[in-house]
This record gives sequence, C-alpha cells and structure tokens, in this order.
Amino acid sequence: MNRSKVIIHMYVSIDGKIDGYYGSAISGSYYSDELFRLSNADANGRATIQMYAASGKPDLSKYDSAGINYEDWIPNIQSKTWSISFDRKGQCGWEQNYFEYNDHKMHAIEIVTKQASKKYLAFLRSMNIPYIIGGETEFNLEEVLAKLKQYFKINTLAVCGGAVINGYFLKEHVVDEISLVVAPHVDGNVIQKVAFDTLGNQVNDTFYFNSAKPLDDGGVHLIFKKETN
Repeated sequence: MNRSKVIIHMYVSIDGKIDGYYGSAISGSYYSDELFRLSNADANGRATIQMYAASGKPDLSKYDSAGINYEDWIPNIQSKTWSISFDRKGQCGWEQNYFEYNDHKMHAIEIVTKQASKKYLAFLRSMNIPYIIGGETEFNLEEVLAKLKQYFKINTLAVCGGAVINGYFLKEHVVDEISLVVAPHVDGNVIQKVAFDTLGNQVNDTFYFNSAKPLDDGGVHLIFKKETN
C-alpha cells in the first residue's frame, strides 16, 4: 500500500456516543493504551485538537508571509509519535509543538488546505510544526495519506475523532479498519455525537467482524475490517 493504512479508533458508549460519562475508567485507559499499540500517529479534526491540544489564539499579524507559497513544509524532525490535525482553514492555536497524551509527546503535524492564510503557515514554521497542503478547500485524503507515509514513515494512521472527521474519512472510502472500545454504559443523550457523522451522505462500505476482546469492567474491544475485492 502506497499510503498510510487507516484505522478509526474510538471510545464509545453502548449506544455509540463519543462524549459523556461512561461509568468506568478501565475501558477508557484500555482505549488510550490501545491507540499506541495500533499506531504511532493519532489523527484528529480541528475541533478536537483545539479542545485538547491547541486552544491558543496566536496574533498572526506578527508573522511575515513573504516567500511562503502553498507548498508542503517538511523540516527534518524525528519523533516516536505524531499528532496529525486536519485543520482546513488553519485555526489551531498551538502553544507548543506537541500534543501530550497518555505519557506520549506526539509532535504536531498540520494538514491544511489553501484556505489557511500564509501568515498561519508562517506561524507553524515558527513553531517548527510541519504542514501538508491537503487540497484547495477540501482534503484529498489519498494524497495526504501517501505523503504521511512518504514524509514521516507513518504506516498506520489511527483516526480518533471527532465524528465529522471520522465521517469524512468514511465518505472518501479510505478507512481500512474500525476499532471500537465500547464502555459498559448507555448514554441516551440525543444531543451527544455518535462515532461517525457523514453530514447526511451515504457511504455504503462494508466492514466485517474481525475480533472481540472482553474488558475487565464489562466493556469490549471490537475490530471490524473493510471488505476487500
């Protein structure tokens, strides 16, 4: 495969909710540990990254965009783990160039489109955060995944939400596996997001059951693999 393999890895309630109180820390800890067994790269959408890792509001007027074009910027950086943010318009306010999660300092990589300002790209350079220009206004995921493998040797990418970026990967038919850690809890809140939001688009991809692992708190880890011809 000339691109990164994609596994959507989510922690959900029995009714599929991705936020809320799940009643036990055991399955949640298992989910976090399993992420780094599946992959050395965690991908999230812009809203999730802003919530957990990049909530700052940089003053972009301080940055000089002279000489910056809409081209990938890949400095020579080594990291054991990576945090990939899919950030169309360049809105994540990084205050450090990594996302610290589960005792891992995952070095940030930004995937933007040409909607991101050149001043934002200059800001990323000042933070030593690599970026990939992923398309004009929407992401060309096949191309982005090929570049993640080429530039950073990311053989498997774990996509961990939120619901909209998960849905976007499904709509583009690039998801190879789905990994669901199901907590022994029903949320019942109709407002909370479920694991996948395709914004009304039908996907029609088939995934087959691969394995189930019972967890000590009554939860379960389910893996489904995509049907291949």
